[in-house]
Amino acid sequence: MSDRWRRIGGPGSLLLVLVLGAALWIAPSLDGLTLGDAVTDGGGVDEALDDLEPSPIVLVGFDPDLGTYAEIRPTVRTLLADVLARDGRIAVVSLTPEGRALATAELARLARGEANAARLFDLGFIPGAEAALVDLATGLTTSGGAGGQALGRELAEDGMDAVDAIVVVGGNDLGPRSWVEQVAPRVGNVPILAVTPTILLPEVQPYVESGQIAALLGTVADGAAYRDGAELGNLDRLTEQTEVAVLPILIGLLVAAVAMGQALGARIVGAARSREREVS
Repeated sequence: MSDRWRRIGGPGSLLLVLVLGAALWIAPSLDGLTLGDAVTDGGGVDEALDDLEPSPIVLVGFDPDLGTYAEIRPTVRTLLADVLARDGRIAVVSLTPEGRALATAELARLARGEANAARLFDLGFIPGAEAALVDLATGLTTSGGAGGQALGRELAEDGMDAVDAIVVVGGNDLGPRSWVEQVAPRVGNVPILAVTPTILLPEVQPYVESGQIAALLGTVADGAAYRDGAELGNLDRLTEQTEVAVLPILIGLLVAAVAMGQALGARIVGAARSREREVS
C-alpha cells in the first residue's frame, strides 16, 4: 500500500495543482469574491485625511521590507495617489537602505505616471536609525533633497512645523513603533497614519487603540476596502490596475494544504514502515 501511495502521490498532487491553476486562469471574476467586499472601515485612513487642512504636507516615512512589500504595495500606491488627489503635497524620507530603494522606485513610478512634480519632494536617505528619527523630528533638513522648489523651501523654512500628517510605510525595524516613540513626542499633534503588512499587526495595534496612531492599514482586508473606496479621479492611473481577488488566495491555500498533507502522509507511511521493520 505504501509503495502504491508513493507511485500515485507525486503525479496526483501535480495533476491537482495543474487543474487548480487552470481553474484560476479561466475563472471569471465572481461577485463577492473580492477583498474589497470585506466588512471594514479601511483602517480609518479616509477620515484621517479628511480632517487635514487644505493642501496638506504629508511626510512619508518609507521603510517597508522587501519580503513583505508586495502585500502592501497596492495600498501604498493608492494612498500616495489619494493624497495628491486631495491637493496634498508629499515629502518622502527613508531611514533604511531597502526602504530607500523602494522609495526611489515608487517616486520614479509617480514620475512616469506624470504626477505633479511640484507636489513631490524627496528628502532622501538619512542614516542613523532611531537617532536619525530624533534629528528628523527636531530639525528636518532638506539638504540634498530634490523635488518641487516651493515645497522644498517651505520644508526648509518651517521644518516639521510645516508637516500636517505623517504616513509611515512599515515593515522594517524602523516602523510605526519607532515613529510613535521617537517622533510623536517631539512634533506635537501631527497625526501618524501607518501602512504595514499583517505580520506587524500585534506590534502596532496597541498604538492604534491608544490613539497614538490615528489610522492603520494593517491587514489585507483593510487595504482592499480602502482602495475600493478611494476617489482618485484621473489619478487612478497611479494605482495598480490589477486587484487581488479572494479566489486565487483560496486556491493557493488549497494547494498548500494538499502539499502539506502529502508531506505528512509520507512521514506517517515512513514511520509505519520503520515500525514494521523493527517488529519483523
